[in-house]
Amino acid sequence: MLMLLFFNFSFLMLAPLVSVEVVVGKESVAVNHKLYPSPENDGVLVMGEVINNLGTAISKVNVSVTFYGEGAQELEKAYCMAFLDVIPPSRRSAFKYPFGNEDIENYTYYDVVVSSYVVLENPKPTGFSILSSKAVLYADRTEVTGTVKNIVSSNVSHIGVFALLYDENGFVAATDMDQAISTLEPNGTGPFSCFTRVINNASDVVQCIITGESWTYGVETEKVIFSAKSQNDWVNYAIAAAVIVGIAALALSLFLLRKRYKKRKHSVRGKLSKGRSASSVSEHLNG
Repeated sequence: MLMLLFFNFSFLMLAPLVSVEVVVGKESVAVNHKLYPSPENDGVLVMGEVINNLGTAISKVNVSVTFYGEGAQELEKAYCMAFLDVIPPSRRSAFKYPFGNEDIENYTYYDVVVSSYVVLENPKPTGFSILSSKAVLYADRTEVTGTVKNIVSSNVSHIGVFALLYDENGFVAATDMDQAISTLEPNGTGPFSCFTRVINNASDVVQCIITGESWTYGVETEKVIFSAKSQNDWVNYAIAAAVIVGIAALALSLFLLRKRYKKRKHSVRGKLSKGRSASSVSEHLNG
């Protein structure tokens, strides 16, 4: 059962912009990101994803995050790598970077760009698939678990599985990885578990996408495992359907009971009427 409990962080006493949303559209390598209050300190967390819109795989994707003050003065700049070493075409990889309040105090805006990447002529071949998966929402986190399978004829080692959770506006609300699977033999399977902390409220999560890679192989396909709100809707629909079926069954039972009662009452009246008729005939004959 989904535990969608109310959870909220207190607002941070930073600059007015503490929840900035930015999408860089259909560039060759696009960036989708959002600025959150940090759950760890009084700073902020820049979290998002890099989307590869090229026709080939890219590697070593470097993302730069810059905060500016008044007059476009650069306050702080940092670099972070996308989680996946290799991002195949039409795939994504998460990134995140925390900033302390002392580094960006009184900032007015910030900027996120893909500063560099390497185009690969020979990307990682497909070596494993996501066999099964599920997600459970709690107040401030999600647990994404499942199984991966080796689909090649050689061992697949050091498999990393990444879960990206999105809010209704398409921004990454949480992300985590699991590298617990060291080696899978051909046709072998192994479990994974990603425990993601949602910055705002887990009930804001509407979609989860799972991806991954090993040292030498990539995952067969990304997997969209659920839409939280539609899943809730299905639960609500199921409850509503159960209630409607229950009411219908009760109404049918009452109808049948009433019909049976009327039939029995009619039968009793008939018997009484026959009894009275027989009595009248007897009295007439005796008279």
